[in-house]
Amino acid sequence: MLLLENIKERCHCDRNVEVELSDTQGNIKFLAESPTRYANEVLQERETCVLLRVEKSGESGEEQKAEYFPLLNDDDAITESFLARLSTKEKLSINSGKGSKKKNKKDDRGRDANRHPRSGGAKSTTPTGRRTSKQR
Repeated sequence: MLLLENIKERCHCDRNVEVELSDTQGNIKFLAESPTRYANEVLQERETCVLLRVEKSGESGEEQKAEYFPLLNDDDAITESFLARLSTKEKLSINSGKGSKKKNKKDDRGRDANRHPRSGGAKSTTPTGRRTSKQR
């Protein structure tokens, strides 16, 4: 939730306004539903997003229907297809726009444990920390 609060502050939104992000196609990110996730788990690096105002209808206690309204005034970005995509109720994915990547496992040094070694021989580290190729 801290990310959305920071975005609201930077965009000079009222504190009681609910906001959300979508990609440029209108796929909603649903950041408010996963407030403990890191932004890099949901957003792509240098991704362009559209800030949305969220209005919920229905009684509290019932499932509330959310409507999304873009806060960006740009006719080139906010097209009919963008608005149509926002109005669809189905959630494609919390990671919309990220594809179906497998979760990267990291080793104890923070490196990708699933990564295959490059061809050209195995690598070893010298006592000074430099990488060298082992000769066969």
